[in-house]
Amino acid sequence: MLRLKCFDLISRLASVVALAIQADAAPLEINPRQTRIEVAVSCTIDSFVARLEKFQTQVDCDPAVALPTKAEVTFDFADLKTGNPDRDAAMLAWLEYSGNRTASFQLTAWKQTGTTNLALGRLTMHGVTQEVQMPVTVRRDGAAWDISGGATLDYRDFKLPKIRKALILTVNPNVKITFHLTGQLAVPK
Repeated sequence: MLRLKCFDLISRLASVVALAIQADAAPLEINPRQTRIEVAVSCTIDSFVARLEKFQTQVDCDPAVALPTKAEVTFDFADLKTGNPDRDAAMLAWLEYSGNRTASFQLTAWKQTGTTNLALGRLTMHGVTQEVQMPVTVRRDGAAWDISGGATLDYRDFKLPKIRKALILTVNPNVKITFHLTGQLAVPK
């Protein structure tokens, strides 16, 4: 309990520092043609990668700071496509889509471990919010930013049941989410 309170306090302090840093930040105008978010799912038979066709992002970057100062991503699960309409429909039923349409991620802080930048944040889906961390690579060339990373998540942490069908098909509860965001800093008006 004390560890959770300390983490919450550190997270809040990091948010205050991030707000102070954001004073000189500008939004990143995301290039949808060069941006992707994918979910790799491993199954006993027929593993697949689902791709988000649409999502909303708000990423703020400060040219004086090496990492984004703000990052929020939201998407509707109906826009997550596996390439198989029957599987997409089954996925929405499993997610209880009518009551849990969206998922979101909100960056709360950065942590450096060796040479690796870890994005800390809150991921919300299926009505459950979990603290997550993921390694992220950020490359910059002038006003152009290239941000990529990923994490492996256990969908059972979001109160979703393990998928088993016909006694032989099992979906691994650990799914790998990867993203690649590319954009330009918005020109101040």
